[in-house]
Amino acid sequence: MKRTFSPQAQAELSEILADFPNKKSALLMVLRLAEREFGSVDNEAMELVAASCEVSVAHVLGMVTFYTHFKRPFHGKHRFMVCATLMCSIGGPQGKTDDALAVLKEKLNLEPGERTDDALFSVEKVECLADCNRPPVVQKDNAHHVHMNREQMTRLVEDLLKQEGLPSSHYAGKSPVRMDPTIPFVSVKQSIPAK
Repeated sequence: MKRTFSPQAQAELSEILADFPNKKSALLMVLRLAEREFGSVDNEAMELVAASCEVSVAHVLGMVTFYTHFKRPFHGKHRFMVCATLMCSIGGPQGKTDDALAVLKEKLNLEPGERTDDALFSVEKVECLADCNRPPVVQKDNAHHVHMNREQMTRLVEDLLKQEGLPSSHYAGKSPVRMDPTIPFVSVKQSIPAK
C-alpha cells in the first residue's frame, strides 16, 4: 500500500509548496513534514516526498543520508548523536566525546551505531553539531546539549530511563542491536516532467 499524507499534512504540504516557485526548493521542509507525519523517514516516505517535490527518489535519498538530523526507522525512540569532530574529541575542562560515549556505554550498554533491543535508545557518532566552542556536544533527538561532562550526561540518561519506567541497571549485560543504515534499493518508476 502506498503511503499518503493525512488531510491535515496534505494541507500543510500545499502551503509549503505554494511558497516555492520550484518544488525542489521545498525538499527539506517536506522531508521534515513527512518525518513528523510518519515518525521517521522510511523508503515509502521518501517516495512520497519525491513525488511531492517532483524530484527523483535518489535525490531525496541523497538529502536524507547527507543530513544526520532526519530520524530513520532503525533509530531508537531516544536518539543520541555525539559530536566526534576535532573540537569535541579534544574537548576541554567540561569533557570530551569519549566521556559522553563512556556514559552511554555504562548506562545503556551501547557503542556508536547500536540500538537497544527494545528500540528505546540508539547512539551515533556524527560530524559537527555546530557548537565547537562548547564541547562536548550531544544532541538527543532535537534537543541540543553542550558541555556534556560525565555528570550531566549521566543525569540526562538516568532521567530518560526514569521517564521510561526503567531502573538505571536495565541494560546491563543486554546485547545491543547493530543499526543497519544501509538502504535497500528503492524501486520506483517515476516520471519527472522535463523543464
